[in-house]
Amino acid sequence: MDRVLLVQEEPRDASELVEVPVTASGLFRINFPDIQQLRSLVSQAIRINGMRLITPAVASFGPILQMQCAPLTEIVKCFLVLYVYGWEKAHYVPLFVLNDMSTPTVAAPSKFAAVKFSNFKNVDWSKSYILFAGPVGSDVSGGNYEFMFDVEYTKLDASGKEILGPS
Repeated sequence: MDRVLLVQEEPRDASELVEVPVTASGLFRINFPDIQQLRSLVSQAIRINGMRLITPAVASFGPILQMQCAPLTEIVKCFLVLYVYGWEKAHYVPLFVLNDMSTPTVAAPSKFAAVKFSNFKNVDWSKSYILFAGPVGSDVSGGNYEFMFDVEYTKLDASGKEILGPS
C-alpha cells in the first residue's frame, strides 16, 4: 500500500467564514457585516493574518446565507478596503488575488500565493468594504449573490499574548 504524506506550507491559523451579501444592483460599494468573532474588545485583540476568497470553483453557495457565490465576472471588478486603527491599511486590493486556489477562467487557470497580512490588528469591519470598478450586477448576475472569505486570525489577550483556546 502506498503511503501519502500531505504537507502544507505553514500551520493553519484559526479561521472564520465571512459572507458578504450583495442584494441590490447598481451599487458601487458593499460594506462588510459586523463580524462578532473577529471584533477586538478591551480584553482581547484580534489580529487578521490573511484572507482567502472562496470562488464558485470551490463552493457554489454559502452555508450561512444560502446565497449563490459571486460570479467571476463580478469578482474581477472588485477591490478590498480594510480599515485598521481608523485608517485604510489595505487600500484597493484586487479581490481576485485573494484567490489562492486553482480557478478555471475563460483565459486560463490561475493560482496565486496565499495573501498574508502583517499586523492587521483591530480591523474595523464596520468601515471596511468591497469597492466595485463598475456598478453591481452590470453583468447577467443582477446583484443577488454573496462574497465568501476565509479569514485567518489570532486572538491576543490584553497583554498581547496569544489566546490558544476558547475564551
